[in-house]
Amino acid sequence: MIDCELFVLDESAYAEMPNKLNKWTEIEKLFIGKCFTILEDRVFSFLSMTAEQRYQMLIENHKDFLKDVPQQYLASMIGMTPETFSRLRKKTVS
Repeated sequence: MIDCELFVLDESAYAEMPNKLNKWTEIEKLFIGKCFTILEDRVFSFLSMTAEQRYQMLIENHKDFLKDVPQQYLASMIGMTPETFSRLRKKTVS
């Protein structure tokens, strides 16, 4: 596992962000746009790619996840059961 820090804003603190950071609205729009693009790519991959292709894409784009994130979470992230993920992993390693 990787150590990390999580910062949380309550609703009132979030509402104050535009007053505290001049470019908050612009940053927020860019962040929401990036989130939408990631979600759209994920849905597209579920509809158009095989499980094996999604696994290969994970390896190509996020190889570091394989050692840092538990397999069941990775499987869920790319839309397959942990058993399918394990089979593809063994097939790729062989």
